[in-house]
Amino acid sequence: MILVITVAGYCVLGGLIVVLALLSRSRPERVIPFGELIDRTIVSRSARVAIIVCWWWLGWHFLFAQTV
Repeated sequence: MILVITVAGYCVLGGLIVVLALLSRSRPERVIPFGELIDRTIVSRSARVAIIVCWWWLGWHFLFAQTV
């Protein structure tokens, strides 16, 4: 049951990401496009380090490490 809830949660998040991406293309004055968001975010060095650490963590836990 927990697995079903977890998978459903990830599917809902994925759907929300798609909806947000479509909204940002149709109404760029209301929702900032993802590329512009990244451009504004990586101006700061601490933000760049945080993004790299987050990508490393995701890659380590979901792509590299053995699952139990």
